[in-house]
Amino acid sequence: MGYIVALNIILPWIFAFAINYFKNDFITNISTFLLLPILFILDVFIFKFNLPVILNTPNWINLLISVYDVGLLLYFLIQGINKKSVLVTMLALIQIVLLFFIFVIIKENNIGNIYIDRLTVLFYFIVAIVGIPIAIFSTKYMEYDEKRKHKFVAIIVWFLGVMNFAVSVNNIEWFFALFETTTLASYIMIGFRGDKEATNNAILALWMNQIGGIAILLALMIMIKVANIYHFTEIIKLHNPLIIISALGFLSLSALVKGAQLPFHKWLLGAMVAPTPVSAILHSATMVKIAPYLILRISPVIHNTLLSKLLIITTGFVFVVSSILALREVYFKRILAYSTISLLGLMMLGAAVGTPVSVVASLTLIVFHAFAKGFLFVEAGILEKVFHVKYISQMRRLIEKAPLTLMFIFFGFLNMTFVPFGSLIGKWFLIEEAANFLSHGSYIILILYVGAGSAFLSILYMKVLGISVRKSHNIEKVTFVPLPRRFNFVSVWYYLWLLTLAVFIAPFVGNILVSVAKDIVVGIYPIKVEGLSLILGNSTLYFWQIFIALIILILIHTLPYFVKLKNVDFVHPYNCGEIHKKYIETYDFACINIAKPYIIAFSIALFVLVVVLGGGLL
Repeated sequence: MGYIVALNIILPWIFAFAINYFKNDFITNISTFLLLPILFILDVFIFKFNLPVILNTPNWINLLISVYDVGLLLYFLIQGINKKSVLVTMLALIQIVLLFFIFVIIKENNIGNIYIDRLTVLFYFIVAIVGIPIAIFSTKYMEYDEKRKHKFVAIIVWFLGVMNFAVSVNNIEWFFALFETTTLASYIMIGFRGDKEATNNAILALWMNQIGGIAILLALMIMIKVANIYHFTEIIKLHNPLIIISALGFLSLSALVKGAQLPFHKWLLGAMVAPTPVSAILHSATMVKIAPYLILRISPVIHNTLLSKLLIITTGFVFVVSSILALREVYFKRILAYSTISLLGLMMLGAAVGTPVSVVASLTLIVFHAFAKGFLFVEAGILEKVFHVKYISQMRRLIEKAPLTLMFIFFGFLNMTFVPFGSLIGKWFLIEEAANFLSHGSYIILILYVGAGSAFLSILYMKVLGISVRKSHNIEKVTFVPLPRRFNFVSVWYYLWLLTLAVFIAPFVGNILVSVAKDIVVGIYPIKVEGLSLILGNSTLYFWQIFIALIILILIHTLPYFVKLKNVDFVHPYNCGEIHKKYIETYDFACINIAKPYIIAFSIALFVLVVVLGGGLL
């Protein structure tokens, strides 16, 4: 078992080293393709073990991690000095001081530093099935007007191994090391192009995520001093976990920062300046997914506490306002980024509620969001490199230029809003669960959050698609632009996975995700499966409803190709019968800018409340 887990972490690093060392197209391409089946098979083997298990590690690895921690923070310090960033420099110094204090007070114990449960394996699968195709996509994407292809692909592959390691650790000091390694990865990838804008945004991502690292170190200090523990499994076993509630508050703060929740959303928006595969990997398989993962790890302990309720209010607020802020955006990738920030809030909301049903809802959102965002950012990369489209204003009549790519984008958007995809299933579960606790104010507001946020996201997606599917009457035939095989492979890969998961949503959620949730939260799971129908309490999603929904969905995202407009010229009555051109624009929602400063101020207040009141610092 231990060797298979180690391979799952180390193999991406070995492949990344080979890709960067040889700098050969054949080795780069074959390595990324081989890694997909290899990691998938390893993950299947791990899933078949009797989980969960705690694995011990040699003492030298613990020493190596500690040395690595110091070296990483010194690197941040040097970068802060070299880039003349006072914030990066000061935050690195604070981290170094806190880390050395932890080294002084920490006491060795015999608890295993690696913890593998079904939640860990679920993230392994996401890294393999969603993350590696992005590396495959990168091998072709970087051939379009980009430099240092092999180094870039190597960084992407290395990052996948980092994510696998991060979700495997039980030792929170180790988790800090991996948390800050993802910060390092974001710094390198966002600044990859090396221009001024890329460098500035990389620095922004660095110092913002350093705040999350400081929060983890403060949590570690409190846990060690108060309860002499520093492992996730020991937190769950505490008879009175409220004695470390302040530590749990700081851990929650680190999750909110890594999940780019307002007001820390700017670092994720800034990542848009990097090559598009960076956005794809950050939003889908790695980086920001650490945020809901961390809340899920502490979910049973914070359930029904003030911290939990404040997290519900904070993440729910972000879910709604991020979808509203996205409405004013015109840059396609920023629209996708805002929707990620929004849905990350909903994932963490489900984890913070901490009941069996809400945890399953959070897991469902995590999985389907990973596939959808990987899919959508890949299509955004294709639009950028093949069709030279970056802004939604450039997407007019896209159906006539890139019908296949638009079909995939349409499918990805419908995945975020339509039955029977997981995003809607997750929202259904949350509303059903909140309805059982209507006597609690935080649960009432949960229902309002889910309804309002879902509505605004639907408006957002339809706004983009409404521009794209417009056709001109003088186009009789759609011309398909041939795309590179690797682009088609990745697009079809995501499309088929989403379609398959939708058809088998009942057994996937009711059997697989429920089994994952049972490793997180102990309790009664009122989720059942009958054939291909999904049952939650007294509500049932029948397979015939799923089937009809899929038929409608297929029609929705294919019919626009067959629409032909003839004899539809507009004639102005006072223009002597001449054709009068009409221009119709989607409402730009510019008025939202007025409210943005107030939204940010309120977000900051909620962050403070989570740590101060939720963490019991007052």
